[in-house]
Amino acid sequence: MAQRQRARPRQERAVQTRRQLLDTAVAILDRDGIDRLTTTAVIERAHVSSGTFYRYFNDRAELLSVLRDEAVRSVSDDLMVSVVDALELDLDEALRRVVRTLVDGFERHRGVILAMVSQLPAGNNANVLPEIEGQLHHLATLLPRRHLPGLDPDRLEGVVFMLMGVLVSTCLRIAIGRPDGVDREQLIDLTVAMIGAGLKDSSDG
Repeated sequence: MAQRQRARPRQERAVQTRRQLLDTAVAILDRDGIDRLTTTAVIERAHVSSGTFYRYFNDRAELLSVLRDEAVRSVSDDLMVSVVDALELDLDEALRRVVRTLVDGFERHRGVILAMVSQLPAGNNANVLPEIEGQLHHLATLLPRRHLPGLDPDRLEGVVFMLMGVLVSTCLRIAIGRPDGVDREQLIDLTVAMIGAGLKDSSDG
């Protein structure tokens, strides 16, 4: 039977203890990776008892689930602000704002995202964060409507669906799979050019 996620604590000390456990898990993921993330490692590094850990989390899987939800929420919140701000910019700068926001967010939660990627059969090619792609798809319809008013409304949905899927996977590759020595800004510029060309070609077609 599936375990239920434990309720969030309400008292300040309990909230701080739960946060300490989550932050400790993030530190382990960032430094050592998913293979070193065990309940024992978290307990030892957080300097708490096993009873304290299990008061807040059933196991490592639940701990990872909470961290994943936090990463999705953080990136999504930043993305929403970025898209709204981008409406006031020209198309290339608007796309650059969104691309940089995604890359920054994925880099900020790199350890957690790498842990998620490692648990999926397709690895980097998997749709690791479908919630973010879904929200981006919804928000991104605002950009072509604002910047490319001539885009046929009947084609808008399909164009955004394809391009935003490419955008999320590309930003993920820049953030967690970028080869040593490859310039981050160069890859961001290339992504902006690719997505911009796709939108403009769709508008002209």
